[in-house]
Amino acid sequence: MSDILGTPEGVVECLYAAISFQPGQKPNYNLVHSLFHPGAHVSPPASDTGGALKAMSVEEFIEYFDNRIADIIPTGGREEQIRCRTETFHKVAHVFSSYRFMLEGNEESIARGVNSFQLVYENGRWWIMSLIWDRAELGEEIELFNL
Repeated sequence: MSDILGTPEGVVECLYAAISFQPGQKPNYNLVHSLFHPGAHVSPPASDTGGALKAMSVEEFIEYFDNRIADIIPTGGREEQIRCRTETFHKVAHVFSSYRFMLEGNEESIARGVNSFQLVYENGRWWIMSLIWDRAELGEEIELFNL
């Protein structure tokens, strides 16, 4: 695990794996929690929080995500990165990552968008300090800085 936490991209990939889940199971919320710095915050799209941008704690994010996926727990789902761009300066990093979410056993996306991660290096590893994202309309192309 320490190798995964040794790069900003490793932490992001680990988060994608942690929020993916097999049919009848839930995401690995213990792993999700461990990837975020204790002072981290998460901001879903304003359309998900009554039209106003809201900064959530990691615990609030886990509750939010768990409620959003409740109907697809029997099917399972996975989120995967399409592309990313990372900028790092000393002990801070920004990862812009386009993603797609699919039901298990199906390659068609049911959600796509871009995650913006801010990470810090502390105590020998990278931590997610903040996450904000927005979803694209299905079928909308996601250009991520012409990557």
